[in-house]
Amino acid sequence: MENNNNFKFTGVIARIFEDHWDNYYSKYKVTIDKTRPNANKEVNKIISCSNHKLGATVYCCQDCGEVIFSHHTCKGKLCSSCGIKTHKIRTENILEKCVNVKHRHITFTIPDVLCPWFFHNLNDTSLLFEAVSDTLYSIVNGKVKKKKIRKYNLKYTPGFFAFLHTFGRPLNFNTHIHVIIAECVFNKFKNYKKYDYFNYNALSKRFMKILLDKMEKHFGKQKFSKTKNIMYLKYKNGFYVNNRLEDDGYKFKSIEDLIRYLTRYCSRPAMAETRIINYDGENVTFFYRDHKEEKYHEQTVSAFEFITKLLCHLLPTGFKSIRSYGFYNKSNKLCDNIKYVISKEKIKFKRQLLKWKNLILTSFNRIPIICPKCNQIMEPLFEVS
Repeated sequence: MENNNNFKFTGVIARIFEDHWDNYYSKYKVTIDKTRPNANKEVNKIISCSNHKLGATVYCCQDCGEVIFSHHTCKGKLCSSCGIKTHKIRTENILEKCVNVKHRHITFTIPDVLCPWFFHNLNDTSLLFEAVSDTLYSIVNGKVKKKKIRKYNLKYTPGFFAFLHTFGRPLNFNTHIHVIIAECVFNKFKNYKKYDYFNYNALSKRFMKILLDKMEKHFGKQKFSKTKNIMYLKYKNGFYVNNRLEDDGYKFKSIEDLIRYLTRYCSRPAMAETRIINYDGENVTFFYRDHKEEKYHEQTVSAFEFITKLLCHLLPTGFKSIRSYGFYNKSNKLCDNIKYVISKEKIKFKRQLLKWKNLILTSFNRIPIICPKCNQIMEPLFEVS
């Protein structure tokens, strides 16, 4: 008998969108299309994930003739289930590039008053990436004065990954950049030396100056100059730059654990399904722990407000929330004798684990194409749309 069960159940977030999206979108269509133009497409993806709307692959057992439909997934930005695969792929891709040296985690934050400047067009957050990159390059290479104009030598090339996070635990809009940087630098001859001292005071002040200059140029001097002056008066020591995760009590045993932690927030929706305590059809109750005191909080909001909180953090189509710089960039090739965190042999094996069937097995401890009647491996027949 035909079996349409592909073992995936609709998540709470998908149900919230399915129940309320049509009314929500019709009410706020103008604002949504202007600030988050890909929202309607992404929401419909998660609503259609793993059901007949996206099609399916039909599998048949050669022994007993049992047939099952394995429905296609949406691979959407708001789907927590599809985000599991994206999370693992991104983690492995970054690990494959990591040189086998000690790495440091640095967080670049901005004051709350600057966050609204990036809210209406999240593509503008590329300014944060640029400011972080320029700051680290300038710190590593030092400054020289030439004809009263400060310029930066490019004698040494650092290697680092930058991760954009747009939200805090209560789902507030809080843009900041996490960086994983190797404690070594390479020169133009591809020789490297150890670089393990970072002056956080210098990083804070330089990051503030570089970012404010970029924002003034981008948004216009007339529009931004007043805000810029207020920032210099209020933040004389620069913006907060530090090893924030360790300050908050997070300890990581390896570079892999740290990368897995940071990529998780770049691969899934702003709200994890496990944090949702209750959904009664009209209101959503979720919990979080604040950073400072680690106190437990519960918050109940309407379904409309919950949707608004999620859409605030929906990145534009094609936007890269994880970027590589320096010798970790694709355009830079290191010499063959460099040792990496993961050997080439292990890379081949771990890539096999990222395939669909193996991911289901390692994540949910089941084989997705095994016959429910006779436990034999089923063969694909055709796809339906």
